[in-house]
Amino acid sequence: MGETDAVPHLSVDAHRAALRRLVGPGRAVTVPLDRAACGRRLASDLVATDDLPRFDSSAMDGYALGPGDGLTWAVVDDVPAGAVPRVALRTGVAARVMTGARMPVGAVAVVPVELTDAARTGPAPDSVTVSAVPEAGRHVRRAGEDVRTGDVLATSGTEVTPGLLALGRSAGCADVEVWASVRVAVVATGSELVDPTRTAGPGGIHESNSEMLAALAADGGCEVVEVLTCDDDPDRLRALLDRLDASGGVDLVVTTGGVSAGAFEVVRQVCEPLPIFSFDHLAMQPGGPQGQGRWGDTPVVCLPGTPVGAFVGWRVLVLPAVDAGHGVPPRPGVDAVYDGPARTFRPRTTQFVTAVHHADRGTVTVPDSRHLRALAEADCLVEVPPEVDRLEPGDAVVVHLLGRP
Repeated sequence: MGETDAVPHLSVDAHRAALRRLVGPGRAVTVPLDRAACGRRLASDLVATDDLPRFDSSAMDGYALGPGDGLTWAVVDDVPAGAVPRVALRTGVAARVMTGARMPVGAVAVVPVELTDAARTGPAPDSVTVSAVPEAGRHVRRAGEDVRTGDVLATSGTEVTPGLLALGRSAGCADVEVWASVRVAVVATGSELVDPTRTAGPGGIHESNSEMLAALAADGGCEVVEVLTCDDDPDRLRALLDRLDASGGVDLVVTTGGVSAGAFEVVRQVCEPLPIFSFDHLAMQPGGPQGQGRWGDTPVVCLPGTPVGAFVGWRVLVLPAVDAGHGVPPRPGVDAVYDGPARTFRPRTTQFVTAVHHADRGTVTVPDSRHLRALAEADCLVEVPPEVDRLEPGDAVVVHLLGRP
């Protein structure tokens, strides 16, 4: 047995639960019910404050008819949308009405303009002849037939969609209570990291984790407030974490790199001495080394420095905690059939394989690439549980789709 096999490894589920406790419950905020609210989840029921429609209204451009059964009607009023009818309709009289206009008192039904002898535009005529008298209530939208004041339009946890926005605003709702976006700062660590705009030099590597994690956080509904890099100087990392904590504008710091057992692991060096931090090697691949704790009042999640490990760590471990804070329900795995080459895996370790999901066939295939190229081509992760040490073509698997639910 190798040395690493002798080290007790924490389970994926245990670490995921720890991150859920660390990030904590979401924060409810009241925001205008407008396009900026779309995509967020309700923190309380959305309740109508007005009837919909607010009043009996015409469903067509045409003529509202009073009582009677004749074919020719005297026109006594002209009611565009937004106007208040001036005349109550008695037997044998009508009013020209537009779609959405308030129905005059005494109106029985509406006949569409195309079923009359009237012109569609221009001034209202003195009289109108209809092809037939409609049945009572025809082309009339009754007050409150869609929504009544006090009706629950959507329950807590529902996503605000353009359709729900239209319903809520039409029912008089100006504001909505939603779960606030988790405010995230991303910190990539390592003296070897060089921005792609600069030459990396003989010992440097082009840095990608910070922007990758920022993009993942934004895709997960977070507000990304800062994207930073820090070298391996412990004092600089301490000062950076102090500043983020003191700002009061960060709900979660996500670091990447510096969490393994080497001599220059700056995140572990700075944070591990604190009793509220823990660093573990998870029974998971990729992304085994993980850490979590608090810097002051601010939760900090420490992901590994390899891009694929950081990506998987976010999707598998951090995103569920963020989702819970946003009111997003757990993202279920999708059953599929493995259609890749036979592969052997480390025993007693949960493996996540970058793959491509073919929904039409119910299968997953593995990109003919390695590492980051495979990640760029993937749209899902195949989860291989710790009791499975080999996958064969045709095996049943569970996959986790990447991107928005």
